[in-house]
This record gives sequence, C-alpha cells and structure tokens, in this order.
Amino acid sequence: MKIGRNQLCPCGSGLKYKKCCLNKLKEDNKLLDVDDIKYMEEHNFIDPFTYHDNYIHTKKVKATKINKKLLNIYDNKKHLNIKNIIDDYLEVMDYILDYANKNDIHTIEKIDDANLISDFMINVIGDFEEEILNLKTEEYDLNATNKYIDKLVNTLNLDDNTYENSLRCKTHSLFKLGNYELGEQIILDLIKENRNSIYAYVELVDDYEMIGNLEKSKYYYDLGMKRTDLEDLDALEERKVYFKVGR
Repeated sequence: MKIGRNQLCPCGSGLKYKKCCLNKLKEDNKLLDVDDIKYMEEHNFIDPFTYHDNYIHTKKVKATKINKKLLNIYDNKKHLNIKNIIDDYLEVMDYILDYANKNDIHTIEKIDDANLISDFMINVIGDFEEEILNLKTEEYDLNATNKYIDKLVNTLNLDDNTYENSLRCKTHSLFKLGNYELGEQIILDLIKENRNSIYAYVELVDDYEMIGNLEKSKYYYDLGMKRTDLEDLDALEERKVYFKVGR
C-alpha cells in the first residue's frame, strides 16, 4: 500500500498523512533516521525510498529532466517566483498526463508504477492544487490552470476525494475570474452525484462569501446544514461566522 503525503492518514484520524503520522515520525524537525525508515517500511506506508529535504521519493526515475523541474520546486520554492512555480508544475503535469494518454494509463497507481518522477502522483496533484488555490488573478492566467484540471480529470480515473478536490480547485478559480455560474454548476453537479461530502457546500459558501454575495453564501450554508446524513458537518457549521451582524 502506497501512502502519499496528500492522502488520508492510514491511522484513521481523518487528516492528511503529511499532517498526521508523517510528522509524528520526525523529532525536533530533523530528517528521518534509519529507525524511522524501517518503521515506515514495516508498516507499509510507502515503498522503499530515499528521504530528501522533507520529501519522500521513490528510487527509480525515468523522466529525469521533468523530475529535475519537480525537485527544483521542492528544494528552491522560497527562491522562485510564483509564475516559474506554476509554469514548471504545468510542464511536469503535462508530460505525465501526455504519457498516460499515449500509454493508455488511467489510474494514479499505474502512473506511480511507471516511475516517471521521484514522488507519488497524489502528492504532486495535491501540492499543485494548493499553489493554484492561492493564486491571485494578476499572478497567473487561471484559465491555463483550469485547462490543466480538465485534462487531469479527463485523463485519469481519480478517487472520489481527489476528483472532488480538483473540481473545487477549478471552481475557486472560476469565481476569481468572475465566472460564477459555471463554478456554481460544477459544484451542483458534484452534489447531484451524491459523493457523500459536505465540502461541496463548503466550497459554494466560501466562494460566494469571497465575492461578497452573502445571500447566496447563506443559501448554500442553510442547504448544507440540512444534510445531516453527511460527515464533517462542523466544517460547514463553523462558516456561520460569515453571517454575524457587524462582523
């Protein structure tokens, strides 16, 4: 079983692995030692690996030039401007997705097995989406990142959580671009698919609050709060601060 840092932790905490047991294996912000590595291998958290500047990497790499770009982001992120980071992420992901299309690959697991890069695909997807979510419209063409997300979801059969997060990322960008109707429809389609997640409602509540439309935000808040069949309802309930008078 491979556990990437952006997947749910196998301990059952509900947190991402990178925010749970992965960090518990580090002491005083030091790199993992030999005992830590042995522990992780014995518990099947990852395949045999090397540890590099707080990132876990598999050993065999075929796409060396692309992998170099990825590691440059990891190692030198503080010194790179955001445009360079997004450009390099897009080049990495375009290469991987083109490879998948050419070789009739449809799953993240098969991409990992191809050993194109020295990190799990789920990690790259999650880390890249975090960068996209933080982008300002003046920093990058969000239409380009949305095209990437379309390519991702149309190329690979993503698990429900990754699929939802990708479409939420696209929706957030659409709201920043002023394309509210399309962003809203993407989330409404997710809700119709009944993916058992409260976070579709959270997305609409947050995005409409972001653009100052508290009426719409409150509408989806109320709608979501009625879904007592969904887990993590408190993630939506805490958004009630948006609607406090005089906030």
